[in-house]
Amino acid sequence: MPVYETGHARNVEHFQQLISFVDSWGAPYAPSNTAIALTALNTKLTDTATAMDEVGFSLAISKTAINERENTFSGLRRLTTRIVSFYESTGTDPNKIKDARSIKLKIDGRRAKQVVDDPNTPEDESKNTVSASQQSYTQLVEHFDALLNLLSNDPLYAPAEDDLKILALNTLAGNMKIANNAVIDAFTGISNKRGDRNVIMYKDETGLVALTLLVKKYVKAAFGTDSVQFSQISGLEFTRQK
Repeated sequence: MPVYETGHARNVEHFQQLISFVDSWGAPYAPSNTAIALTALNTKLTDTATAMDEVGFSLAISKTAINERENTFSGLRRLTTRIVSFYESTGTDPNKIKDARSIKLKIDGRRAKQVVDDPNTPEDESKNTVSASQQSYTQLVEHFDALLNLLSNDPLYAPAEDDLKILALNTLAGNMKIANNAVIDAFTGISNKRGDRNVIMYKDETGLVALTLLVKKYVKAAFGTDSVQFSQISGLEFTRQK
């Protein structure tokens, strides 16, 4: 899941440049609004940098969780093929074999039966059906659980191979749930940290961008539109990120 944070970083870079100019002017920069005093601007920069770092940290946690989930799920389809093949060899009831194959199709991401358009109806059934893949990780966990429930209730499923035994499969199912939940929790963490950053940077009146506009207005009034000071900061662009 690609994430682009460059717009926020550019705003911080330009804000830091603005503070550098303000600091270089010395005493003549003396706004009556304490929110845009040099000390307040530096505090906002520090708070923003901290918020940006926390977003970056949460992104790193998310990437690690995603990689671990991919590793945990990586051999699921091959394993399911072996499980169903063994189950077919046990001589169990044909309807149970049919159920196992149906679940395997869901894990593999294939339909048990192709849905085609009925020429006798006005709608196109092939386009209005639910996606066949059902490939979200949560759904894969659900499908694998369904297969385990089927196998656990059939005494004929008793493989000698350790990785095909119910105990090993239950352990894998548990690890899959843990890995998937870790990704979900990591996404929540990213969302929360981005929300905190957005308040610091983009909240009306008190955000970084709002303060920048006030600084420009003050400098325009205090030094004039033709001043060196205004020319130094007027071209610094800041954008409100969605």
